[in-house]
Amino acid sequence: MNILKKIIFGSILSINSLVFAEVSLSGNVGLTTDYIWRGMTQNDGNPSISGGFDLEDDSGFYLGVWAANVEADDDDTVAGSGSIELDGYLGYSGSFNDDAGYDLGYIAYTYPDYDSWDFEELYLTFDFYGAYISFSAGIDNSPDYTELGYGIDAGPGSFSISYGEYDEKGENVLIGYDWGIGDFTLGFYFYDFQAEAASGMADDDGAYFSISY
Repeated sequence: MNILKKIIFGSILSINSLVFAEVSLSGNVGLTTDYIWRGMTQNDGNPSISGGFDLEDDSGFYLGVWAANVEADDDDTVAGSGSIELDGYLGYSGSFNDDAGYDLGYIAYTYPDYDSWDFEELYLTFDFYGAYISFSAGIDNSPDYTELGYGIDAGPGSFSISYGEYDEKGENVLIGYDWGIGDFTLGFYFYDFQAEAASGMADDDGAYFSISY
């Protein structure tokens, strides 16, 4: 794990009581029938549980950690081996007006059991009137990712659709419906992933369900 990752995780774990007096702390936990990320399963089609914590300052600065169980094949591992994904991130978000805003930051995806999977990205997102465009720049040799999406209130919940292009990997479409019930959110999603021919990956599509708190 490089120095920047150590700084992020060390900062999160060592925040003292004075800092807590100036920021808000929130947590989340979720369960999904499959962990789909950018159109690709991260848990071999099996259920995954996740959770994290966020600290946010009134000015817009934030940092957090998020973890989930994953299962994947890799040249350095035995097929079907399991691991934990542990992400650390920090950034700044703000708004231009009531209907438009931005978010920029840094995220480190780490896998404590398999360091060869680790990678980092810088990201920038603009949202406006329910639509957004997001770009993630891979650091070092990591590929870039671009995504466009739109969400709108529909009935008791909200409908969303997005399209993303992952360099050297493929492109994906995600259609979802989220329904908030008290502090819980139920999500129903359909995804379609079209792999690039040179990636050696396979096309995939399917549906999954999630519940989060």
